[in-house]
Amino acid sequence: MLHIADADSAENNSGSSHYVVTPLSCSLPNRREGGPKASGEERLKILPGTRLHSICGGEDDSEQYYCNYGVNEEYEKQFQAAGLRVSARGIQGETRAVELPGHRFFVATLFQPQLSSRPEAPHRFWLAFLRAAMKFQKAGSKPSATRPHYDQPRAKTAKV
Repeated sequence: MLHIADADSAENNSGSSHYVVTPLSCSLPNRREGGPKASGEERLKILPGTRLHSICGGEDDSEQYYCNYGVNEEYEKQFQAAGLRVSARGIQGETRAVELPGHRFFVATLFQPQLSSRPEAPHRFWLAFLRAAMKFQKAGSKPSATRPHYDQPRAKTAKV
């Protein structure tokens, strides 16, 4: 997406000079004892006009976390220029979710909806995902005409 040859996650410790996923700089206020930096619940600000906003039904939400890594904020402008949109921020303004407008369902979250989902009460995120999958199936699994260019097969280049 960013066309960075050695883009990686710091979790892999590959020695890359372009970690787009890095250790979180701060922990959640009510961190679970012995858990990762982001473990427990955090309030979110959901940005209006996003798919996540329509899923959550408003601008304020609270979600569960269990992780140590997140988006490297140094790459946020590059991600946005490539088409990703920040759709949720943490209490200190950190990126907590991104999405790809025009895609049938591309929402990536740092929070983990499965932590608060139960068989008798699935998280609204999973219900929205299943609705999108059923809509896609009903449409005959045809690719969207609005699919961004980087989802299309790339042309092969000849070696010189």
